[in-house]
Amino acid sequence: MNTKLPRPTARAFSLRSTALVIAIIGAAALAWDITTDAAPGTGGHRFDRIDAYVRDEMNGSRIRGVSIAIVQGGETVHTAGFGDDGRGNDITPETPFWIGSNTKSMTALAVMQLVEAGLVELDAPIQRYLPEFRVADAEASARITARHLLNQTSGVARIDGVRAVAEITDETLAGVVAGMRDLELNRPVGDSFEYTNLNSVVLGLLVRSTTGQSWQQHVQTSIFDPLGMSRTFTSREFADRHGLTATHRYAFGFPIRTDGRHVDGSAPSGFVYSTANDMARYLAMYTQGGVLDGSRVLSQAGIASMLAPATNERTFSLQSHPFTAGYGAGWFVGPFGAADDARWHQGALPHFTAWTVLLPDTDQAVVVLMNTGNQFEFAGANGAWSRIPQGVVNLLRDADPPTGISATRFFIVYGTLVSLAVVSQAWTLIRVVRRRRATSSSTLCRTAPLVWELIAAPLILIGYPVIIGGLGWSTAFEFVPDLSLSVLVIAGLAVLTGLARARLLVMKGSTA
Repeated sequence: MNTKLPRPTARAFSLRSTALVIAIIGAAALAWDITTDAAPGTGGHRFDRIDAYVRDEMNGSRIRGVSIAIVQGGETVHTAGFGDDGRGNDITPETPFWIGSNTKSMTALAVMQLVEAGLVELDAPIQRYLPEFRVADAEASARITARHLLNQTSGVARIDGVRAVAEITDETLAGVVAGMRDLELNRPVGDSFEYTNLNSVVLGLLVRSTTGQSWQQHVQTSIFDPLGMSRTFTSREFADRHGLTATHRYAFGFPIRTDGRHVDGSAPSGFVYSTANDMARYLAMYTQGGVLDGSRVLSQAGIASMLAPATNERTFSLQSHPFTAGYGAGWFVGPFGAADDARWHQGALPHFTAWTVLLPDTDQAVVVLMNTGNQFEFAGANGAWSRIPQGVVNLLRDADPPTGISATRFFIVYGTLVSLAVVSQAWTLIRVVRRRRATSSSTLCRTAPLVWELIAAPLILIGYPVIIGGLGWSTAFEFVPDLSLSVLVIAGLAVLTGLARARLLVMKGSTA
C-alpha cells in the first residue's frame, strides 16, 4: 500500500518562513543589544560614578535627554546634563523641563504661606473660602478642608484627577472646580490617602480667592522670585522662549518627539517648567528649614509640618517599581532606594518624567529631569525611569544602584512576540477568508476558535480601556501607544477572523 503524505501548501510555507524570519531578526537584535551593552564605570569620584550610571541607563533605554542636580547642606554640589533636547541642542542644567506633579509641593507651599499669614485655617471647611466648591455629596462637600486637600485625603478619586488632565475642556481653575459638583467621592472624607490632581486644583483656586492674585502670580512672587528661580515658568510660552526641551513619547522601544498640551485649568497640580539648577535651589530651601540665601519663604515649623507623614501608607507601583509611602503636604513620605526615610515626588505624563527627592538624615536632595516618558507598566518595561533617581540616591550613600532590564531589550522581545502573534492571526484570517465552504472537520473543531474570536477578543476590545484607566481608547493610545496598538490589531484581526468563520458556518447550514 502506497500512502502519500499531504504536501504542505505554499501558504503554510509562507507562514512558517515569515515567522522564522521574525524570530531570527528578533534573536539577532537581542544578541546585538546584549553584546554591545557596556558595563557602567565603577571607578572615580562618587559624582563620576553617578554620571556613568545615568548615561548607561539612558543609553540602554534610549532616553533622549536627562538633567540632574545634587544638593548637600543647602548648596548645589553637582549638576550635569546628558543627551539632547530633541532640537539639536545639548541638555544642560539650565535647560527647562516639564516638572509635572512636582508642582504640587509648590502649591502646598503657597497654601502654607497663607496659613502663616493668617489668611487660611487648615481645618476650616474649604467652603469658607470657596463657597462655590462642592462635590455630589453636599454633606461631604461641607466637611472637606484645606488639610484634606493638602494631604490627599479629601476622598476624591485618582481617576477623576487623571481626567482633569487628559480630558479637560475648561481651561480655568474656576471652571475645573465647578465641574467637580457631580463627582462621587471614592472614600469618606479624611478616611485615607488617595492621590488625585484635583486636590491641588482646588488649592490653586483657594490661593486666588484669598490673595486676589492668580495662582501663577502668587507662586512667582512668593516662591520663585525669593528663591532666585529665574528659569522657572508657569507659562508654556515663556518656557519655550527660554529653551524648553522638546518632549518624547516612548513607543516600541523608541522615543518619538511629541508635544504636550499646557492646561491652565490644572496648572497648580502639574504645569510648571523648570531647570535642574532652579529645582536644586527649591529643594535646598527645604533642607534649610524654609530659608535660602537669607530669603525665608516659610517658617521652619511650617516646612516640618509639610514634610511630616500625615496619612496611612499605601504600596503602589510607579514606573515598574513598588513604593510604600504615605503623604505629607505635597510630598510622599517613605523609603526611596537605599534611603529608609525620604520625601519625594514624581511628575510624569507620556512625554516626560521628573523626580525630586529630599534625604533628611543626610541633608541632601536630588533632582532628575527627563524629556522622555514611558507609561508601559509591565515586566520592567519602564523600570529605567524609576531606576535612575534611585541609582543616584544609592550611589550617594555608597550603595549599589538598582539594575533591571532596559526598555530597549524589553521591546525587542515584546516586538518579536507581538509580530509573531499578528502574523499568525493575519494568516488565520486569510486562510478562513479564502475558503469557499466550511471544512468537513467536527463541529467542535470548527466552532472552538470562535470562543477566542467572537467572545474573548471582543471582550478585550471593550474592556481594555477600562482595565488601563477607564479613559477610552484615545487616552490609552496617548499613554501606552505600543500596548494599545498591539491589543487593537491582534484582537481586531481575531474578530474579523471570527466573523469570516461564522459566515462559512452559516453558509454551510443554509445549504445542508
